[in-house]
Amino acid sequence: MTAPTGTRVSLVIGGVKGIGAATSRKLAGEGPVFATYLRDEVAAAAFQAQAERDGLPIRTLQADVRTRAAVETLVKSVVAEAGGIDVAVFAAVSALLQSPLLLSEEGWSDVLNTNTAPFLWLGQQMANVGRERGRLIALTSPWSHRYVEGYGAIGPSKAALESLVVYLAAELASRGTTVNAVSGGLVNTALLRSLVPAKEIAAVVKKTPLGRIGEPEDIASAVSWLASEASGWMTGQVVTLDGGYFLC
Repeated sequence: MTAPTGTRVSLVIGGVKGIGAATSRKLAGEGPVFATYLRDEVAAAAFQAQAERDGLPIRTLQADVRTRAAVETLVKSVVAEAGGIDVAVFAAVSALLQSPLLLSEEGWSDVLNTNTAPFLWLGQQMANVGRERGRLIALTSPWSHRYVEGYGAIGPSKAALESLVVYLAAELASRGTTVNAVSGGLVNTALLRSLVPAKEIAAVVKKTPLGRIGEPEDIASAVSWLASEASGWMTGQVVTLDGGYFLC
């Protein structure tokens, strides 16, 4: 998938379902998008077919990014096909819900290797292949620094991810690449609906000043802005979208 002159090439890791899918579709309005998935071939095929029906320049790729070598291989394949990467978005997540008191070594390692480490490996690759005025963007969560039951692995992994945003922003600045994150509150995805009871979602809506939980497109719009030229003087930041939930 060759990028026409003047368009931006985007790589969205975890880009075929939920927020990642909305982000892939949003960025496809600016140029070719490579959207990765880990296991769900059915969802990836459906997403690819819909993108083709809509005329969107999206290519789905199977990729397990839990090792440095795998991220390097993925990036090299995208660069070989598209000529470079302008925007890299990290949207992959392990949804292991568990108390920190019950976490196994295997569970802890898997969450960090899924939710945090790939962003570091991606940052290293962007230092080498990112084009001028590149963008590196992560998706995180307000519960990285606030307690919520069952988030004993995911929360700390997202906190570490946010710290990496700061460090990679400083290291990549001399190359013209900005690094930022979007922190989304409850967002209406199939994953959320499968994990959080409807009555708990309703309680969040009641407490939220804007009167609703988020939609994937809300997060995708923020990512799109961070990927644009308009955000060129912003780096090392975490932007929170929660409908005002944490104001109250």
